Amino acid sequence: MQQAESMDWSAILEYGESFSIWVLAPGHEKEDEMLHLRGLQRWVGFLVIAVVVQSAAAALPAEDVVAALAGRLEQNQLKEGPNRGLWSSEVFFAGPPTTGMVCAYEWTDNVAYRESAKLGGEYIVWIGVAMGHLLGDEAYALMSLSRTADDPNSNVWGVALADFYEAQRREGKTTREYIEQFAQQDMSTNTFYLAHHLVAAYYVDDLDKDVWRDALIQHLSRVDDGKSEFPMMALGAATWALTTTGTLDETPVSSVGGAPIWEGVLLRDLPSILLSHQVPEGEPFGGSFYYRFDHTSGRFEGAAAGYTEDAIYAALGLVAAASAGENAPDESMEEAIRAAYAALLDGVDAEGQVYEHLSHDGQSYHAFAGEMLQGLWAVQTYLDSLADVETTEVVLEPKAE
Repeated sequence: MQQAESMDWSAILEYGESFSIWVLAPGHEKEDEMLHLRGLQRWVGFLVIAVVVQSAAAALPAEDVVAALAGRLEQNQLKEGPNRGLWSSEVFFAGPPTTGMVCAYEWTDNVAYRESAKLGGEYIVWIGVAMGHLLGDEAYALMSLSRTADDPNSNVWGVALADFYEAQRREGKTTREYIEQFAQQDMSTNTFYLAHHLVAAYYVDDLDKDVWRDALIQHLSRVDDGKSEFPMMALGAATWALTTTGTLDETPVSSVGGAPIWEGVLLRDLPSILLSHQVPEGEPFGGSFYYRFDHTSGRFEGAAAGYTEDAIYAALGLVAAASAGENAPDESMEEAIRAAYAALLDGVDAEGQVYEHLSHDGQSYHAFAGEMLQGLWAVQTYLDSLADVETTEVVLEPKAE
């Protein structure tokens, strides 16, 4: 997508005049506070998840899972009033459900899902103007809307996204200075957001897209079990973004001030590392991923594996690497992706709710449902591509003379 000229925000601002300006209330005016609050919300309920070995109820067929997820999101979205476009009280979580509804529309061609995604996008664009800031998964949601718009090369979503990244270089500011705002937060949460920003910046071909890529690698190099809340989610998201936007080459992951675990690790090693953290079949939560690199529950007396966001983003990383043919045996990768797919489907209940843990334990958020739709659609698209290849590779026997 080509760079767009600076956007005329007047229509969006007029649209948003009736919104409650919660984001401008005391305590929410700074981007770093917004990031901090979001990171805390992702941690709610973690401590109460016990070690359980039984699996959830038998998974629904994929089409039924999508219908349950998207149907609940469409029903629970606020369609009118001051916060229309949001999902209940999840004010920092408009990005994932919006992306999820784009994926649901791609999967089913249900126009209601597309309209829901557009309503979420309108909220994201408006609040982005009010804040001068977009969270990474909000930027990615706008990218998803632009990519599936009637004209992917000219639409309000792409223009807004391009304008956001360009704005970081106006009035003497730089993209690097903007990224530095992430530095004081949890490194795994920062890596998660930077991964989404990287994909979105590449989509609009931003001048500083490589700055975003370098920043993601640097932040990943500081993720470890000791100081990071979500190391596996960070590894999965980074692998997904780095593979989507370039080649996993000989670039070192280690950096000055980085965690020792990354010493000697190159980008090309990421898919194999990700594979090594998948729970084997036959073990509790088989097909999911350990949440720590040491495969323990750390200082918490909870499950060591099976957390929903870890599984979603690890699956996204594996799919991206497999689709690009990056540095892992095809047979191992396909088997791992199919196992992750089954684990993800198990993580959705009959009402379309998604919880912190795939066993249906912990808090349930609409954001998790959106992320689940994104992960499932990525895997389904990959599996469909394999089926297409198998069809085209059929060799016809020559006719007998």
